[in-house]
Amino acid sequence: MQLTKLDRWLKERFIYETHILTLRLPEGDLPAGIEVQDVEQSKGGDYRHRMIIKNNLLAENMVKHLKDDHIMHAVHVVEGGNWYNKRIAPEGKSFTYMWIFRFITMIMLCVGAYGFFKLSQNEELRATIMGAIEDLKSGM
Repeated sequence: MQLTKLDRWLKERFIYETHILTLRLPEGDLPAGIEVQDVEQSKGGDYRHRMIIKNNLLAENMVKHLKDDHIMHAVHVVEGGNWYNKRIAPEGKSFTYMWIFRFITMIMLCVGAYGFFKLSQNEELRATIMGAIEDLKSGM
């Protein structure tokens, strides 16, 4: 199903995180919101540090800073391992359309329940139905 702008924004804001692999860390303090991990030599190739950034703007600024300092880096955008990933971005489905369909279904169920309630309050209809049931029972 096609993703809406809201679906893409939700994925970008809450699910995707940027991993920047570097050979060395930049000098000075890193801004808040950057998690630094050491990379195992067998998995990272030449890279020794992984910076995990969840904010897109902060990631762009960090890449610019790394380019200015001539630090070799590689950027990967991956899905984070959050518990809510399947709720916000179900595989092959649109979050927006899914909730629109649920909302419409809920409205239809409420209208149907209200209609059934109003029909059950009608004494003539109830007597007619009971008479039909008695006719069916006596005919068998």
